[in-house]
Amino acid sequence: MRFWEGIRMALQQIRAQKLKSFFSLVGVIIGITFLIAVITIVEGMNTYVREDFAGSLFGVNTFTVVQRQQVQTGQADEARRRRQARNPQLTLRDVEVVRAATPGVKYFAYSADRGAPDVRYGAESRRNIRVIGGSEQYQLVQGWKVEEGRGLTALDEQRGLPVAVIGSEIAEKLFPTTSPIGKRIRTGGYRFRVVGVLEKQGGFIGNVRDASILIPFSTFDATLSPRREGVEEINVKVETEALLAPSIARVEEALRRDRTLRPAEENDFWIQTSNDLLSAWNTINTILLAAIPGLVSISLVVGGIVIMNIMLLSVSDRTREIGLRKSLGAKRRDILFQFLTEASTLSIVGSAIGIAIGLGLARAVEAFSPLPATVSLPWLLVALTMGLGVGILSGLYPAYRASKLDPIEALRFE
Repeated sequence: MRFWEGIRMALQQIRAQKLKSFFSLVGVIIGITFLIAVITIVEGMNTYVREDFAGSLFGVNTFTVVQRQQVQTGQADEARRRRQARNPQLTLRDVEVVRAATPGVKYFAYSADRGAPDVRYGAESRRNIRVIGGSEQYQLVQGWKVEEGRGLTALDEQRGLPVAVIGSEIAEKLFPTTSPIGKRIRTGGYRFRVVGVLEKQGGFIGNVRDASILIPFSTFDATLSPRREGVEEINVKVETEALLAPSIARVEEALRRDRTLRPAEENDFWIQTSNDLLSAWNTINTILLAAIPGLVSISLVVGGIVIMNIMLLSVSDRTREIGLRKSLGAKRRDILFQFLTEASTLSIVGSAIGIAIGLGLARAVEAFSPLPATVSLPWLLVALTMGLGVGILSGLYPAYRASKLDPIEALRFE
């Protein structure tokens, strides 16, 4: 009963002195708002990277052979970076070596790409695009689906046909009122006939697919490629995750043998999977989640000091009330409990307001930007716990002072 009475009195104080209560809670509100908004976005990014981003870049149950390491964490080893910069570029010869080392895999593909300033159709244009020259199974390796028309075929690759499958953003920009199928677009000084439109990916990295143009590798090699027979990536997709490691081992052995590397020499190529990206993200995620509560604590300390000052002022304003309660039989622990409850209630109210604002900001960011947001119940409990802790700590001294008042002196107070 005393607990609920303390909460009722604290809420009465907030209603009676709205402006003072608001300013006393500003520090807590700002701190919790920042905590919830940032954590919600970080958790959303965490879910997105684990479930969508890594798979979109590398594919599920897929490994990729590249010239040098592209994803890494920690401080880069300068000597190692220089060694990798000297790695020979991949070519169609490497494609055949990898193909021979991975018979019977689910999908096999290779590709090269380059940025292009724009793509045009008539008076319409879309800036900052990526042109990918991919073999016939590139879409299957990446898990890209065609929404309209068709994908690339073996015939397109064999004949080097000037055909293209375009991303959804390009289709929407160049063909807002008509179907793009059969139309001829222009980029990099060459024309390509649109045969398909990719399903919209959206999300934080939607432009990986949505702002891309996929053409046959042979066509890319003969037109837009900066070097003949140059390959950026060799992608291999296996049936199950259990087959991933053995397949990688066979490819590594085959490439080392083809390049006549000695046992003591490092690989002059790199094999990467989605785990490389996940490992890098986990490092960043750990640092963020460790640092954010510390940053929020600064604001909460300030908020706690303000609440303490407000509670001290409240003790001074209610000295006669405290004296009256003591003269009617209230014990020191009753007064102590009352003021601690009031301080905690104030802080929790501030935390609740901060949570609501933080969630609102996170949802606004999600609605008006590509950043995802995910509400995490454990972090909501952490925010409330931090608010409760601030209230208890900031209310201890005022509650102690109130409980120590002499009832006779308190009743004489003017």
